Amino acid sequence: MKKSIQIIFCLFTACLLSVSAYGASLKIGVLPIVDALPFYVARQNNLFSKMSADVAIIPFRSAVERDAAFQAGKLNAYLGDLVSASLLRDRGFHLKVVSVILGMHPGEGLFAILAAPQAPLHSLRDLKGRSVAISSNTIIEYVLDSLLKQHGIPAGMVNKKEIKSIPIRFQMLMSGKIEAAVLPDPLASLARFKGATWLADDGQTNLSQTVLIWKTEFLAQHPKIVKGFYRGYNAAVKIINQNHDAVRPLLVRKCRLPKPIASSFKFADFPRASAPDKAWLRNVISWLTNKGLLKHPLKAETLTMPKGYLKNQ
Repeated sequence: MKKSIQIIFCLFTACLLSVSAYGASLKIGVLPIVDALPFYVARQNNLFSKMSADVAIIPFRSAVERDAAFQAGKLNAYLGDLVSASLLRDRGFHLKVVSVILGMHPGEGLFAILAAPQAPLHSLRDLKGRSVAISSNTIIEYVLDSLLKQHGIPAGMVNKKEIKSIPIRFQMLMSGKIEAAVLPDPLASLARFKGATWLADDGQTNLSQTVLIWKTEFLAQHPKIVKGFYRGYNAAVKIINQNHDAVRPLLVRKCRLPKPIASSFKFADFPRASAPDKAWLRNVISWLTNKGLLKHPLKAETLTMPKGYLKNQ
């Protein structure tokens, strides 16, 4: 009996030490995309634990499932975009867009407009009166509208066709069931590899930043965990940028890089954790406001942390 009590006491003490070491468990929701690579590299190399951050990476098949989990309180942070962050904040969820994952520099995290392999479309102007598959009220539609505007083409010139699932959108494009579609890399590159025509992308204008969105409450209550996370994250970025090919197998396994382009797909270096440009946020907020998707006035400053926040991490 005495021995049993001692065992229980030891287990209880171990639990207390674990809680003391980490303070809390950070649960981050991610999608199976290239942008999630630093999280998996950090976990594979135990970088978060070395920085005293207990981090759980929780994969989701779709943004809808991820957002539902965040709203239900099952996540402390998630890998997302400025459109989803703005919409959730408008609905009353207290969150902050703390850092950019991809999209800080030209060529990072491309979104592209592509035409079906047999479609007689060779430029954006050829889309007049044609159908373009998108997911409405998302970063996908924002990229389409913005690229059309940059080329002096009214958004009303094209017929937007709702296909929320990215894999189904890809399949319908390749089978010719839809004339054109907006796709993120690496599916955009796979579509081109299989014969689709690349009409335009946001590589030079950085319309589609991927960002890490946090619950405001977690940031305030667990600053040490946040600091440990970002130290581990930046260490992972350094590993990736030193040798892309060394992490390519992880990219295929965890981020679903399609096998046909697994060896040829070129991805940009990841930037160190940096704050988003408020001008990007203002453009997104303006687009959402003009579409009538925001019920309340929203400022970029409401969504971001104070200047210099990440320098202290």
